[in-house]
Amino acid sequence: MKTLLSKIFKPPVKVVIVTDLIAIPLTVIALVFLSSTNPISLIAYLLSTYALVITIIGLKRFCRRLKQLVKGDEIRSIVRFRQLMNRHKLTAMYLDSKDFRAEVSLYFGLAFNLLFATFKAASGIHDRSAWLISIGFYYFAFAAARFMLTQNYRRQKTDERTNNKLYEYRTYRRCGIMMMLLNLTIGGMSVQMIWQNEVTSYSKAAIIISAAYTFYCFIIGIKNVVSFRKSDNAILRATKDLTMSGAVMSMFSLQNSMLHTFGGDDDVRFRLIMNTVTGGCVLVIVLAIASFMIINGTKKIRQIENRSL
Repeated sequence: MKTLLSKIFKPPVKVVIVTDLIAIPLTVIALVFLSSTNPISLIAYLLSTYALVITIIGLKRFCRRLKQLVKGDEIRSIVRFRQLMNRHKLTAMYLDSKDFRAEVSLYFGLAFNLLFATFKAASGIHDRSAWLISIGFYYFAFAAARFMLTQNYRRQKTDERTNNKLYEYRTYRRCGIMMMLLNLTIGGMSVQMIWQNEVTSYSKAAIIISAAYTFYCFIIGIKNVVSFRKSDNAILRATKDLTMSGAVMSMFSLQNSMLHTFGGDDDVRFRLIMNTVTGGCVLVIVLAIASFMIINGTKKIRQIENRSL
């Protein structure tokens, strides 16, 4: 029995990839073009659930195998692409420098953050939803925090006069303060939205875009946790914490959207309970992260300043 379950939930990496490639477009087709009672929709939802489970279980194996393929010589196209990248200065730096890859990751995250913030704000204006507009402004403020981290990380690398560790932890603490203020504000908006039972009609396309962004945030958050877990750079650790807090907030926003879109008129009490529980958990998690950043950052700053006296 144990062997059978292992084969079902721990298939080879190739099977995981193929399942994901089939499940994702099939689910999109089911959400956009088919009704929830269509047999194909049922198959799509079951397959996507299975794909999500085996992807999470096999994530470590998948990352290890992907790293072997990227750095190894098994696939000729990857080898040729790597050789092509080595011919150019910036792409060669991306291959060789972990710090440069971290900086590129910061800028890509900022770009996606700004695009999603624009989408949310525009959707809120179009649908006349105060909740969506507030979420849009939240992501703009979130992008401002990301921009601060990218600029400070770049300055730290280029300005030799900067006291690196002191500068890092001041940036780390400042990011924690911004997260605290941001999430207290959005927490107040969430309470108002939950208790007033604000209902907004969401298009299926908007749901899919929100879901894609949420999964992107979690993937990047997990990647940052793995990449920066041993880093002694406080700015990169702040990036990791900021990304994870954004991911859980995106999950709450997505849940709210899906409950309003796919729930019926009789689900008001269920929506209230789910949004209250999830919103409360998200607020506690993010405030805990922000508090740790502020307290730990202040402690490190005092230690550095005392050593310099």
